[in-house]
Amino acid sequence: MAEKWKEYVGQISDREVARRFGVSASTVRRYRAQQRIAPHNPQNTEIPEGLMDKLPTTTSYQLMKEFGIAVSRVKGLRAEHGIPEPGMIRPRFVPLEDGIWTDEAVALLGTMPDPELADRLGVSRTPVKKKRAELGITAYQAPFPEITPEIAAEFGKVSDSAIAKRLGVSTNFIRQARLRWMRAQWSD
Repeated sequence: MAEKWKEYVGQISDREVARRFGVSASTVRRYRAQQRIAPHNPQNTEIPEGLMDKLPTTTSYQLMKEFGIAVSRVKGLRAEHGIPEPGMIRPRFVPLEDGIWTDEAVALLGTMPDPELADRLGVSRTPVKKKRAELGITAYQAPFPEITPEIAAEFGKVSDSAIAKRLGVSTNFIRQARLRWMRAQWSD
């Protein structure tokens, strides 16, 4: 189990191997270089069923989230097949801000990732980011889960990466939480 990460080297990115298995990315890179394994290329990944049908009508960001593949792979498929990313068709010379920045739209700034809000509003990411910055609203950050006694009971019994994957956070977040918990236990 400790060396299981090695079978994923080259199949997924070095960073993703490191995140999933709790090893450093430099360790993964060194191992890959020693074994002469080519780095992962998202352009070589298999095309999920149904993706090609949605390519003309769905944004790259939405396809990335739905099918769990890299945006660069989606953009590569668009280029390869000559399918442009669908965009908002606006009348010429009409300012973008006229009509999209309703009170409801402004209230959503910073409550979700900018690309997600842009998709919801049917605009590119730039005006969303610009409006959020203009109003002094910080970018969305997913909330971190609270470390409950049940989660803390798993420290030392379950790997940090397994806990992180289950909670949807980084392995580093769990490692830091575990270290804080251990320090608290020692100070008592």
